[in-house]
Amino acid sequence: MTQRSPEEYFRQHDFGSEAATGGGGEFTAAERAFMQKYLGVEEGDILRRIGIDPVRSGGAGAAAGLAGLEDEAESLDARLRNEPVLQMVGFFLGAQEFAVPTEAVQEVIKFSVPTRLPAAPSFVAGIVNLRGRVTPLVRLRELLGVSGEGAGSDAGAGGAGGEDKFIIVCRRRGLQMGMMIERVHTMYRVPQQDIDWAIESHLGISVDFVSGLLKADERLISIVSVDKILDCVLKR
Repeated sequence: MTQRSPEEYFRQHDFGSEAATGGGGEFTAAERAFMQKYLGVEEGDILRRIGIDPVRSGGAGAAAGLAGLEDEAESLDARLRNEPVLQMVGFFLGAQEFAVPTEAVQEVIKFSVPTRLPAAPSFVAGIVNLRGRVTPLVRLRELLGVSGEGAGSDAGAGGAGGEDKFIIVCRRRGLQMGMMIERVHTMYRVPQQDIDWAIESHLGISVDFVSGLLKADERLISIVSVDKILDCVLKR
């Protein structure tokens, strides 16, 4: 297994461009499903508050470019099991390290205070406007059962477990989503034989959103399932 810094990796990839994010354009089906579920009758007012036009017209090219993302039949977790080598972003929540596949990662940005949604569950901190896309922010500490949630206040700080200062931005099936984290650690390049997909409940954290374990030296690092988190956001 080889490691390199996150700065080296993200410098080589233009994750933040409008081409990568599908900036502007029509709302995707996933975005509309999210807004109908959590914004309700206040949808127009909330979108205007974060600088997004609630009536999207035109943008057919951007919408067409996102269509494939909405139709992904195979889960990312299933596809990763067939890759000979995987790249992962390692990050911390308190003292615990986790990893997420770079295939799902769009970029890593500094924390931005979200606009809260009254109808959203507690693990959805709110939404932000990231390059013209409706982007829900998820409190990973709560979903993963990490003690000392540090993102309960408006500023995203507080709590014994530390402070969530960064956001890992992911895009899957037409929805751009931010996962709130404390800090990025490193990049991993991992051969398939160093990953255990047969996870057990003795991990000490919620396994509902963990797809496997990455073996790094003498440590086992939980791999976060972006698809399972996205399903939770859209279905709850």
